Amino acid sequence: MSVEPLTMSVASKALDGLSMRMAAIAHNLANVNSPRFQAVTVDFETALRRAKAQGSEAVDAMQIQFRAGQVFGLHEDRRMDLMIADASQTAMRYSALVEMLGERMALKRAMMGNA
Repeated sequence: MSVEPLTMSVASKALDGLSMRMAAIAHNLANVNSPRFQAVTVDFETALRRAKAQGSEAVDAMQIQFRAGQVFGLHEDRRMDLMIADASQTAMRYSALVEMLGERMALKRAMMGNA
């Protein structure tokens, strides 16, 4: 088994998970002031590590899902600051992964003489 297909599968699934997490954060921020607000989360890293150990097919078959989180009462602190911090961290991770993939592809093109 080649390392490259596994690397690309993991990177693709990580981008999917990070994109879904950003959508969940956006949903949470948009609805944070609703009565009985229920946060939505996306946690995929542990499952992705387990799937990676089993190979590309397991990674490709992995399902990333939104999960219902905490339900907040009317006067409970909803910590928008932490949601914004999570959004910032998620965006940085997504950007770093896209940059790494771009550099990897540029290196492959250069090695093949297509630069």
